[in-house]
Amino acid sequence: MKTSITHCRLIKLAAAVSLITLSFNPISAQATDHETECFNSVQGKIPWNDEKNMNWDPKNIKQLCAGTTKPTQPGACYLSVLDGRVNWGKGISWDWQNIINLCAGTNNAKNTVDCFQQAVGKGLDWRDAILFCQRAEK
Repeated sequence: MKTSITHCRLIKLAAAVSLITLSFNPISAQATDHETECFNSVQGKIPWNDEKNMNWDPKNIKQLCAGTTKPTQPGACYLSVLDGRVNWGKGISWDWQNIINLCAGTNNAKNTVDCFQQAVGKGLDWRDAILFCQRAEK
């Protein structure tokens, strides 16, 4: 009886270890590393507003960096838009949340900004242009 209980426990333990091993995805672990790198390249280094405040709310940086595999690109995208080089259809002054929405997870800041400018230039509403360029990035 004692031996069968021990065998049963070993089988359950082996099944649990197998399940954990199979559910571990090294790609998502790498993405987390990239996102952490991105977070560290933004906080205290890139201003989030026109007043040059570099103390970001961590949840905003996490949104900006989510999904990137090129840690410098979301911050570079954000900065290029914030610096006033991108017209959203009615000017160059952006709401910070809209910049995050455009640049979130990008792996190529220049392509994201160029996509947006081209879409708006062709008459697409800025909100639709953000959605279009987010999808184009994936």
